Amino acid sequence: MPMPCGEQRESDGAGWVNTEPMKGQVIGLEIEKTEEEPDEDKELLKVADPQEAKELKEVPPTLCGIDMKWFSLIALTFQTTGQALLIKWADAQGKKEYMPSTVVFYTEVVKLITSVLLVINESSDLSTAMSNMKGHFTHSGRDLAKAAVPSLIYTFQNNLMFYSLTKLSAPVQQVLYQMKIVTTAGLGVLMLGKRLGPVKWSACFLLAFGIMVVQVSRNAQLSKSDFVLDIHFLESLENDQMKGFGAVILACFTSGFAGVWIQKMLQQTSSSIWMRNVQLGLFGSFTGLFVAVLQDGQLISAKGFHAGYNKRVLLVIAMNAFGGLLCAVMLKYAGATHGCFSTALSIILTCIMSSILLQDFVPDLLFVVGTTISVGASCLFALGLPSWCTGFE
Repeated sequence: MPMPCGEQRESDGAGWVNTEPMKGQVIGLEIEKTEEEPDEDKELLKVADPQEAKELKEVPPTLCGIDMKWFSLIALTFQTTGQALLIKWADAQGKKEYMPSTVVFYTEVVKLITSVLLVINESSDLSTAMSNMKGHFTHSGRDLAKAAVPSLIYTFQNNLMFYSLTKLSAPVQQVLYQMKIVTTAGLGVLMLGKRLGPVKWSACFLLAFGIMVVQVSRNAQLSKSDFVLDIHFLESLENDQMKGFGAVILACFTSGFAGVWIQKMLQQTSSSIWMRNVQLGLFGSFTGLFVAVLQDGQLISAKGFHAGYNKRVLLVIAMNAFGGLLCAVMLKYAGATHGCFSTALSIILTCIMSSILLQDFVPDLLFVVGTTISVGASCLFALGLPSWCTGFE
C-alpha cells in the first residue's frame, strides 16, 4: 500500500509502525530555501541596471546637511562672482602694479598646500598620508602624466582670464565666458562619448546667439553711435576689446578641454579628490613659475616677485585658489556641464555688484536681452525642459 507523503515506515521486528513525518528533512528543505533567497536577489541585482543599483546603495555625500552637488554649485556661483569683482577691484585700487603671472603661481601654491592638508585630514595619521602621496607620485606614472595635462592648461587659462579682465568689464567677460558651455558640451561628446539631445544642442545655439547680442551691445557702447551688424563688425571693435574677446574665447576652449579631462580622470580612478588636487597643484606650481619667469622675467628682475602686492592681491589669490578646489568638487559630484549653470547664475550677481560697487558698468537694453538669452540657454542646457513640455525632448 502506498505510504502517505511525508511519512516513513520502519521495522522494529514485530511489524511495521508509523513514525513521525520527516521533520528534519522538511526543515532542512526550508532552511535550504531561505539560504537561496539572497542568491536570487543577487541575480536580480546583476540583471538590474548597474547605475541604478549603485544609486540605490550609495547615499549622496552631504556637507552641513546639503547635498555636495548643490553645495558645490552654489558655492561656485558666489566664488565666480567674487573672483571677477576682486580682480577688477584690485586693479582699480592698486592701478595694477602687480604681475598677474605671479598671482597665478601663488594660486597654485595655495591650492597645493590646502590639498595636502585635506589629504592628511582624511587619512588616519600623518605617516599614512605621506605614504599615500608618495605612492601616487612614484607608482602611478601614467596617472601622473595625465594630471600634468590639465595643470598646464589651467595655468594658461588663468593667465588668459586675468588678461581679458584688463580689456573687458567684469559682466561682459562673464557673459562671453559662457561660451565654454558649448566647448565643454562638444568636447564631452568627443572625449567621453556623451550624447546630446536636440534640447541641449538648441541650448548651445541659443547661447551662442545670446553672446553675439552681448558683443554687439558692447560695440554699440564703444562706438557711442547707432550700430549696424555688417561685414565691418570686427573692424568697428577697438583693438583692446578685440584682444579681450579673443582671450575669453581661447579660455573657453582650454576650460572645456581641461574640465572634461579632469572629469574623466575622477571617474576612472579610486583616488580621492584631494589626492588628485595635490598632483594638479604640484604640476600647476611648477608651470606657473615657468610662465611667470618667461612672461615677466625682466619685470621680476627689476621690481621683484612681489611688486605691487597688497591685501587686495592676497584676497585675489585666496579666492582663485578656493575656486580651483571648488571646481574639483563640482566636477566630481555635479559634472562639467552643471558647473556652467552655476557660472550662468553668477552673471546676474556680477552685473548687479559691478554696477553698485565698482560703478564701471551700465547695462543697456541689448546687454540685458543678450544676458537673459544666455542665462536662459545655460539653464535649459543644465536642467532641460520643464515637466509640462518634456514631450519635446
